[in-house]
Amino acid sequence: MTVPPSPLVEIFGANSSAPLLVYLVFNHGNEFTISDVSDRLKISKARLNKMKDGLLKYKVIQETRKVGKTSYYRYDRNSKMGKLLYELVFNAGTSEHAANLAAATATPRKDREDGGGKIIIA
Repeated sequence: MTVPPSPLVEIFGANSSAPLLVYLVFNHGNEFTISDVSDRLKISKARLNKMKDGLLKYKVIQETRKVGKTSYYRYDRNSKMGKLLYELVFNAGTSEHAANLAAATATPRKDREDGGGKIIIA
């Protein structure tokens, strides 16, 4: 899935970091891995890793946990740069556009454990 066009992507181009910023802002409450973002936005892992360094340096994202060799990150909406980017992304388009983009880029939530498939009759 790609990020739908937004004013930022239209201005800076699809090959810039604009699609990544739009994705991060609209999914600010969710954790992600580099692989997740690479698959969703069709950006190479090598390119994302380069961008990740700058995003971490300026506290736009933060590492939340590590499982084996896989690091999980989350957009830091409370950092100075995170607040600025959040405002830029949301103010760059209309509220209708923002709602459509949020729905299109939202990370699907995994269902909770259902008790191992047991059937309970009350």
